[in-house]
This record gives sequence, structure tokens and C-alpha cells, in this order.
Amino acid sequence: MKKIGVGSHIGDSGVALIHVLVNKMRFVWHERSGTLDAGIDGEIELRDPATGEVANRVIFVQSKASDRPFPGENDRGFHYLCKRADVDYWMSADSPVLLICSHPQTGEAWWMHIQSWFADPGRRISGRIDFDKSTQSFDQGAAYRLLNLADPHGQAHVPVAEHRQEVLTTNLLKIDIPDLLYAAPTRHDPREVLSLQRQSGSTDVRHDFIVRGGQVYSWLPIEETALRHVASGPTDPVETAPWASDPRRERWLVQLLNYALRRDVSVDCAWHGGRKIVYFRATPDLKPRHLRSSSGRKRLAFYPKFKKSAPDQVGYYKHVALEWQFLPLDGQWYCALTPTYHYTSDGYRDSLFMSDHLAGIKRLDKNLAVYGQARMWATYLHGEEGILDPRETILSYGELMTYTADRAIDDDAWAIDPREPGSPDDSDKVSGTSNDELALFEVES
Repeated sequence: MKKIGVGSHIGDSGVALIHVLVNKMRFVWHERSGTLDAGIDGEIELRDPATGEVANRVIFVQSKASDRPFPGENDRGFHYLCKRADVDYWMSADSPVLLICSHPQTGEAWWMHIQSWFADPGRRISGRIDFDKSTQSFDQGAAYRLLNLADPHGQAHVPVAEHRQEVLTTNLLKIDIPDLLYAAPTRHDPREVLSLQRQSGSTDVRHDFIVRGGQVYSWLPIEETALRHVASGPTDPVETAPWASDPRRERWLVQLLNYALRRDVSVDCAWHGGRKIVYFRATPDLKPRHLRSSSGRKRLAFYPKFKKSAPDQVGYYKHVALEWQFLPLDGQWYCALTPTYHYTSDGYRDSLFMSDHLAGIKRLDKNLAVYGQARMWATYLHGEEGILDPRETILSYGELMTYTADRAIDDDAWAIDPREPGSPDDSDKVSGTSNDELALFEVES
């Protein structure tokens, strides 16, 4: 009587699982049948999930299935030892080759791109592949990585989001503006207004004003500030609501809002007129400056960066900075936050290598870093009680706006280069936390 061994049954189950998973990716699975298999169990034919178009691109697959744990398997990963003849055969292929290890009983599978992994001579000699379960799961999230793997020259593919809800956080900070402005007649232009305030000996020279049509406008009653020295008549209140419906006056209002934000952060931040940003000032002794985040942890807002060649010498100073834009949307005002950095040579003068530093950090920033930056600025502007020192502000700052989408994209599928072998050591690169340059408000160790 003929029999089918347990090993053959498990092997068939592994191939069947791959078939199911490939179908979920909206690709096409072609199994190689018969006894001519020399190390390839099947092929994945790639198609654009949005258009259904196929481009004659395939990925070869070798399946290794087991109902027992793989060598060294734990919650994080495992390893697999390949025969030299198999490796040589796979490496000679013109198309990408995947080794897919699976547990058919649990429906779990993990993949490795053979050519990338064994491009390292040491790995090829050992024949060992290390799998990282967190980054190498063979599921729907791997679909776009496979598309890129089979098409390394950049043919466009239309991303198709999954039908699932996802809460998205924007960089739009809700703000409430005062109902009233204050205006008084003046015979002076803006430059003279600043000069006369300084000449008056006032300790609170106001910059949050505009001069239009012989009127000086500001957020506080003119007679209560140093602007009283430039007024030539009584102060009148002006409602802000009608300004938002007049394009010309709306531009005036935006200018006053910009001045208001600069005023609101002036206790801690300096204004850079050339770059149109605010940034945290240097400490008097040039030692690191800390803020407390919403989680209660200390974060760095200003600190020195030392030279690699001379660890005891400061190369430059790094300041947390912010660009912004005020936007009226559906009758509500928002402040769009764009976190950035500022670099100085001594805490005050611009670094000669500013552009190089900015270009370098922008290449390193990942989504989680930018998200953390925006949240930290929102927390600072909002002025959460018990976290930041209280300060008076002209504007009232709310929370970052969120909304729920009914479609979602697997971020991990976009964060990893499919041509690079995954490993447990790569996890920090994905999250953007391994380099001290990645977090805007860095955690003090």
C-alpha cells in the first residue's frame, strides 16, 4: 500500500499556505508540480493591485514548512541553515528568490530575499539565514515590498489602501483668537513706531502690531502698552470676525497672528528673521536646555554637539526650531506646525555649515520623529498645566487635529527597503530612534 509521509503532507500544507497568502496580496501563484523541482517550489507573478496589469515579472519561491519550532525560534525570530548546493542554485537565478519558512498549522510565514542575504560572503559560507519576525512576516503588508523587489528600477505601482479604520494625526493645531483688536491713530510708520518705543525707555517694546491707513493695530489696548507713545488719538476696539471675510484684512489678521505667536513664545524662543523661524535660545552658560514633555520626561531643546575628531571641543550648537502657517478652514483658525532645527557656532551666531546640517537631518528624519516633533511643539504652545511653566499668551492653543480614515496603509511596508535583508539589528532604523539626530526633543539619558 502506498503511503504519503508526514513530511510531504507538511510540505504541501506550506505551499498551500503560500498560495493563500499570495492571493490575499492580489498576486498570482504558480506552483511547480512533478518531480523536476530542483529547489524552487513555485513562482509569484506580480500584478498591479489597482489596475490588474501584469508586467511579466516573477519571484521564485522555495518553501520550508514545519509544525515544530525552527532552530532558535522565539517570539523575535529564528534561523535556518541552507545547503550549499541550494544556495548556489538560488544565487544563479535571474529573478529574485524568496525562502519562505512557515508554520501551516498556525498560518504564519516569514520570508527572506536570498540574493540580498547571501551577497555577504560570510553569510554564504555559513549558509545560515536569520529571520526577524517583526519585519519579515509574509502577509499582505509585504505586497509592496515584493513589488519593489521585483522591479528595482522604479516602475510605478498604485498603492491600494486596506479597508480598515485608522486615526490620523495632522500638524494642524487648533487656535482661538481674541474677539477684539485695538486701534489708534498714528503719524508714524512701523520703523518709527519701534524706535519711539525704545526711546521712551519702556521695558516692554511691542512688536505685535501693524500700521495700516494711519492706524496702529495691536492685540492689547494701545494706552496700556508702550505703543501709547506713538498714538495720536484714543483707542478703539475692532472686531476680528469681519476681518476673516475680507481678503485684504484677512492678510492683515494673519500678519498679526504671526506676531502674536512670536510674542507668545518670546520668553523661551528667539526669532530668526532670515529663516522666518522661532528657535529655543541658548542657555547663559551654553549648557543643555531641557523641557518636560507631556509624558513627564526631560527633553533637550538646546545643546552642544561635539566634534568627532575632538570629543572635548564643541563643533556647533543645535536648537529646536519651528516654522508655521496660519490657516482659516471652515470658519476655524489653525496653525500648521512644521518642526525644524537651527544651528549656531556659539549659541548665537549662525553656523557656517547650517545648510549641511539641515540637509543631513532631513535625510535622517522618519515619520515617528516628525510626529514626535509636532506633538512636542503642540504641547509647548498649549502650555499643559504641571508640565510647562505658566506664561501669558495672546492666542489660545488647542490640540493637534485628528480624524478617522476608513482606509489605511501599512507603514512598515513603506519603511523598509525590500532589497535589504531584515534582521533584529535593523529594528531601530525602521522606527527612527537609533540615531540621536532623529528626535527633535531628545531624551536625556
